[in-house]
Amino acid sequence: MEIQRGVERNSNGDILIIDGASLADKSRQHLCDNDVPDEATGLTKEQKDQIKKSWDVVCTIKTKFGVELFAKFFERHPAAQQHFAQLKDMTDLEVLKKSSKMRAHGYRVVSAFCSLVENLDTPDIFIELLTNTGYSHSLRTVPHHFFEDLGPVFLDVMTEQLGDKFTPKAKEAWGLAYTFMCKVILGAMDECEGQGAK
Repeated sequence: MEIQRGVERNSNGDILIIDGASLADKSRQHLCDNDVPDEATGLTKEQKDQIKKSWDVVCTIKTKFGVELFAKFFERHPAAQQHFAQLKDMTDLEVLKKSSKMRAHGYRVVSAFCSLVENLDTPDIFIELLTNTGYSHSLRTVPHHFFEDLGPVFLDVMTEQLGDKFTPKAKEAWGLAYTFMCKVILGAMDECEGQGAK
């Protein structure tokens, strides 16, 4: 029986021959590593990969996605629109979607998500970006529940815009990520409001 062999390099760049058993062990280790949750975010490598892969598609339609996200958000939560000074008087949904102010806002929000996705593997920056989002929205007196209300809308728009590319695994990963994001943002808002009350 022929023994399967593979090659890898050591730290000096020398090629090493490894047998089939070692290859299998390394493969199992790789699979295990994919299942280990990040200590900071609770997301596994596989979940982060699912998020990145699905978000790559959104990056090709930033403005469209942002407009659809907020149009659906305002449709489901009309009171929320009143907190957007430049958009609150636009009652016609189609006019709202075509508005340069709406399109610019949608683009800004999607770009902020891009920064988050780009930093999934650097949790300290990821969390700092979320914290800054919490602080800035607290200063604008945005109600906490807006972030929670946006979650299901976000997942629905991902499903509508990405179709089959938004797989069940990607949806699950985004659900977990969004829950974590809300926790950090709302915690920062609480902290900011607590400091303001002193």
